[in-house]
Amino acid sequence: MKKQLITATTFSSFLSMIALVLLINAVSINTVYAKDKDDWVLIGNKTVNFEQEEDKVEPLPFLSERKFSKIKIKCVQGTVSIKNMKVTMTDGSTKQLKTMGTLTKGMSSRTYKLPGTDKSKFDFLELQYKSWGNLTLNAAGVVKKAKVEVWGLKR
Repeated sequence: MKKQLITATTFSSFLSMIALVLLINAVSINTVYAKDKDDWVLIGNKTVNFEQEEDKVEPLPFLSERKFSKIKIKCVQGTVSIKNMKVTMTDGSTKQLKTMGTLTKGMSSRTYKLPGTDKSKFDFLELQYKSWGNLTLNAAGVVKKAKVEVWGLKR
């Protein structure tokens, strides 16, 4: 069996490959952070169960800048019926948002102006919603639980 020596060139190309993989990973994280046009940033996401539920959507942990002027909801899977939405800012101001009713995969709600001053930051969004379908249809692959994303427009 031939023994292969690790030369300086081989080692250098190995390090270059690792650096390239790390660079691609770093770029992909930033792409997730601001992947929509016009400075829309993904704030958070939720998977909706088939029964009526309430969820609190808080900003993703790596989201340091939380100053948004508007938010919108996107449905990325299934169908969701949104009953109620209430946004709360860090200065304590709140706003009850009028819902659009039902969103299906690929649909987005209208944009909602956030309350508070220019210095207040997004704290959380309370949602009351229900995914269309049931566990039996989900197991059969007919319908999937809805997944929603909350997006914010930077000030």
